[in-house]
Formats: sequence, C-alpha cells, structure tokens
Amino acid sequence: DSERLGRHVGYLPQEVALFAGTIGQNISRFDSAAGEDADASIVAAAKAAGAHEMILALPRGYDTEIGASGRGLSAGQVQRVALARALYGDPVLLALDEPNAHLDSEGEAALLNAIKDASARGVCSIVVAHRTGFLNLANKLMIANQGRSEAYGPRDAMLARLSGGAGPRPVAVPNEGSRT
Repeated sequence: DSERLGRHVGYLPQEVALFAGTIGQNISRFDSAAGEDADASIVAAAKAAGAHEMILALPRGYDTEIGASGRGLSAGQVQRVALARALYGDPVLLALDEPNAHLDSEGEAALLNAIKDASARGVCSIVVAHRTGFLNLANKLMIANQGRSEAYGPRDAMLARLSGGAGPRPVAVPNEGSRT
C-alpha cells in the first residue's frame, strides 16, 4: 500500500508544495503518529539536508509558521525544507526531480553532501537534473531525449558518449511505452 511504501521513499518533486503549518510539521509530513521521536527525526532530517542552521536562523526555528506553498520562505529555503522532508524517516530510495533548481551555491553544496551521505548509508538516489553538479556523484547515467531513454550505463561510458569520445558503448534501453 502507498502509505507503507511512502515511508521508504523520499521524494522531492520539481514543483515543491509545502503546506500551511510549521517548518517542523512540513518536514515530518504532518506525521501525528511519530510521537516522541518526531522532534529528533525532524532535526536529523534537516541536518542530513544541510538545512538545520538555515532553519534555526528563522524567527521561531522549526516552529516558524509558513503559508501554503511555503509562503514566507524564499524558493531556495522551500527547496531545502522539501529536501529535509524527503530525507525524513531515513528512506532507502530518494527520487529527486531537479532538486537544485532554486538553490544558491551553499544550498547546492548541502544537497550534494546530503546525496553523498545518503549513498554512504546505502540509500539509492535517482536524480533528474539538467545541471551537471551531480555527475561526480553518479554511478550510472541515463541519457534521455524528448522523454525517451536513449542509453543507460556506467557514468564514464555515458560521458564519453556525450562528448563523442571513444569508450565502452553503453547498453541501449528499449522503450516499451514505459514512462522514464
């Protein structure tokens, strides 16, 4: 069921939606069942996202009230809170769609560190991105063109293919009408 699955998947969509409530409530996905461990889990997620200090600098820290869609925060702050939400509960899979779209250099560095640290814990991260900051972290890359997979393989083979250089040829990914 989707609720059980959701506890194991951290998702950061391209268009982030935060809800009216506190920063802490948004990070915990308004999880009322978390009980006494909620505060520690919220702070752990924010630290993993590199957002803890940013949150503490807000007027009421984790208790800072925000409006719908994160009103009261900058786009970069919204994205960093949403990354903390994706990391909440220590998921085993992260799906991140353009996670650096609104981040400044400090926010992007925090994002890259969060992905690197998650990988060290055994988390699998799937990142959709146009900016190349993630390439050094990737084990494998998929080349997509107009929504279709063209190739998938080890990072170095994919980079060689993109640069036109020689190198191992990646395995073509057949498109069977599935979404990519």
